[in-house]
Amino acid sequence: MKISSNFRKLLILLVLSSLSMLIINCSKSDSDASTPTAQIVGTWKVISILVKEGTKSEVDQFPALLLFFPCFKDVSFTFKSNGDLSASVPAACQSTADNIIGTSGSAKYEVTEGKLIITDTDGTKTTEDLSFSGSQMTWASSETKGGTVTTTKVVLTKQ
Repeated sequence: MKISSNFRKLLILLVLSSLSMLIINCSKSDSDASTPTAQIVGTWKVISILVKEGTKSEVDQFPALLLFFPCFKDVSFTFKSNGDLSASVPAACQSTADNIIGTSGSAKYEVTEGKLIITDTDGTKTTEDLSFSGSQMTWASSETKGGTVTTTKVVLTKQ
């Protein structure tokens, strides 16, 4: 069970880390600060990765992830008002990130109807439920394996 959770946590980290290496564009049609497109503008850091498998309790796996990769606590994502997304990966973490992620590319994103849709250069789309609460942003997704639904929420805080 712990191996499965650690593996899942690593996969989530890979997704977040790869996003951090990408340059992203979005529609600038929403200029109101209360819209999700405007709310996403700024610099964000992951503060928790909440995983709930089936009927089990939700568990924050970010602290355990930091045991393996402590430098990831300093990775930040910057969403610019022009639609670009960049990441800051500390030098101490760069080789680990390079080993896990490999090469980086670019992607595009849009915020539509409470969803963050990321389209990679190869056309692969990733869709996350997107919500905001104060200075926090949450990306949520679910997957079903063997009849068990696993929900993952990545919580980021605005810097």
